[in-house]
Amino acid sequence: MNKVKNIIRNSEIDTLSDTIIRFFKADKEAQKDAFLSSAIGELEELSEKITTASLQDKRLSTLETADGERNKAIKTLGTVLNGYAALPIESKKAQAVPLKAIFDKYAKGRITRESYAAKSSLIESMLQDFAAASLSTNISGLEGVAESIALIRTAQDDFAKANDDFLDASVNKGASATSFNKQIALLINEKLVPYLNAMLLTGNARCSDFAKNIEEEIRRINEAIAKRGSFRNSSIDK
Repeated sequence: MNKVKNIIRNSEIDTLSDTIIRFFKADKEAQKDAFLSSAIGELEELSEKITTASLQDKRLSTLETADGERNKAIKTLGTVLNGYAALPIESKKAQAVPLKAIFDKYAKGRITRESYAAKSSLIESMLQDFAAASLSTNISGLEGVAESIALIRTAQDDFAKANDDFLDASVNKGASATSFNKQIALLINEKLVPYLNAMLLTGNARCSDFAKNIEEEIRRINEAIAKRGSFRNSSIDK
């Protein structure tokens, strides 16, 4: 039985650990082995931790995407207002002046480059400024402005939700998914695989079915990793 390749992805080793645990729980004979019971107990703990950490990583990615949508919405409003400011139609240009003044106040402060928390505060302040009753006629008189402001409101609300999810998951995150990846790989490669190889070599019937299932699963994972590496190398050659 070969060891798991060290370049295995977090998602792959999470799935592999779940599969090993599932095989073990379905194998009554393997469960009688004290060493395997102990090792699988360790694996279960690590498997739960990498799943939690991976979920946190996904939520961070979602948070970054949501922030990107905020930036996009802000830039859209800026484009619309700049367009009206450049129009050779004095009535439209005049209506855009106070709106553009508000936008420029925040844009010149480089709102899109602020930290998540600071940006949220600035966006809320900007939206409050645009909500002034004295500006309602200006906004309604310029096609696309109200829609652009609404886009910012939606993007900010979506970001706030994503941020809440991220913070909730942070409480239980602990270490990174990559650190758990290394711990799981070490447990499989330096504890489970050598032991199962020894059991196969000595003809231990109690562990044979479990060992063969794990061997097949590791082979499948390693082949997928190898194919990924071959595809990447062929792409580079081109």
